Amino acid sequence: MVKKSCILIVCCIAAAIICTATNADNEEKCSLPQAVAAALKALMPDAVIENSEMEEETVKLYEAKLKDGQKEYDIKLSEDGTLVEVESIETLDTVPAAVAETIKSQNAEIKKIEKAVEHAQIKVVKLEIPVTIYEAKIVKDGKAVEIKMNAEGKILNQENDEEKE
Repeated sequence: MVKKSCILIVCCIAAAIICTATNADNEEKCSLPQAVAAALKALMPDAVIENSEMEEETVKLYEAKLKDGQKEYDIKLSEDGTLVEVESIETLDTVPAAVAETIKSQNAEIKKIEKAVEHAQIKVVKLEIPVTIYEAKIVKDGKAVEIKMNAEGKILNQENDEEKE
């Protein structure tokens, strides 16, 4: 009986190890869309894809809460001051009639109505001439620092590594 229990435990451990290893392999590689795979093949035809993952790139946006009389707004702006979005809380009386009718037709309790006006959208723009940026992580005056520079060595950005976290 003890021997059967030991064999069962060993089998369970082996199965767990196999599942973990299989799952780890799945985490390293994601399925690439056909257009992405074709672009990689065209860029480097003899290269082998070792791993791939989907990243969500973000742009630094600033959000400010403002109050104008009784009305409150959440306003998002980019670093250069470009207005991205204005959000506000509305009522059935302040939205267009068609919107109010659609909300009423749901025959439900209204918790909140938000209005979002987009003034700018983030999109990928293909550059005619690629831009090369170099990053160096250094220790300066006892502090971890990351500097970004162009191909001519001009420092574009410098920040303490602690700021990134």
